[in-house]
Amino acid sequence: MMPYISKNAVIIGRDRKFITDNVTVEEPLQISIENENRIYNVSVIMRTPVDDEALATGFLVNEGIIEPDKIIKVSKRSENNVCVSVESFNEDLLKNRNFYVNSSCGVCGKTDIENVFIKSHGIVRSQSRTDHSIILGLPDKMMKNQKIFSYTGGIHAAALFDLNGNMISISEDIGRHNAVDKTIGKMILKNVYRMEDSILQVSGRAGFEILQKASMFGVSIVSSVSAPSSLAIDVAETFNITLISFVRKNRMNIYSHPERIL
Repeated sequence: MMPYISKNAVIIGRDRKFITDNVTVEEPLQISIENENRIYNVSVIMRTPVDDEALATGFLVNEGIIEPDKIIKVSKRSENNVCVSVESFNEDLLKNRNFYVNSSCGVCGKTDIENVFIKSHGIVRSQSRTDHSIILGLPDKMMKNQKIFSYTGGIHAAALFDLNGNMISISEDIGRHNAVDKTIGKMILKNVYRMEDSILQVSGRAGFEILQKASMFGVSIVSSVSAPSSLAIDVAETFNITLISFVRKNRMNIYSHPERIL
């Protein structure tokens, strides 16, 4: 399935003009777990249909439902269905949660930092630093690698960089939290389960879900082009994550742990 399609539109300004416009595709994805020959339906996620295996992997790990080293295989069973086979999973968490995720809000209402702490592997320990000039250059680096955005102008992105500003992983999706799950999921599928000396750059704002996912992967620096939320700042402070927002060409705001930025 293509991540974008053409739709008819009408432009009204000084005159009326009929055009064909590329728009980002949004479709449901069923994510399930296979364990001991049983299938458990976990979630239906509204997403852009690209990197589905990475999305399912990143989502399940970032929500604490599975541990990355327990994954046996990830398979796409149909166009809109991905199944992750695992040795074991957090069945209690699955029973107590109702996962329906739309492409804008993430898992809405999930705002308990203590629960995130329980699911994660603790705070970020790395004290490695990077120069502010590297942070300022990340949005442009990410934009240059946003292939779908170049066609539609309407899709979020998330990218992982090392502390020297080298891109490690990038993904796009109609939902910004999906883009993060995809980006982290790609690393997990390469058997990289935690990366403390890294920077997560996201388009849009930095909300709670973004910081929660970053904390699960051990990211030490999160950078966003737009505003943070109050709860995102709380998560960053709790997990020893440097949160930077309003990253523009020559300025940025640091909301937590500024000591990592030179």
